[in-house]
Amino acid sequence: MTWGTYYFFYECPNCGKKYRYELEGADDSTFGLCPDCQVMGTFVGETKDNKQGEDKFADYEFV
Repeated sequence: MTWGTYYFFYECPNCGKKYRYELEGADDSTFGLCPDCQVMGTFVGETKDNKQGEDKFADYEFV
């Protein structure tokens, strides 16, 4: 049985982009970086922060 993918959610302090990184597929050298600006994003949450049936991070893009 699987519980699905685990995500970390970030917002870029430079351009404001909202994005998520999948824990399983993360390259350590780029994990958390904005895909547009290449600066470290501000960590805003992770999968465990969503309550059952809630998706407050739905508008965060997949990286």
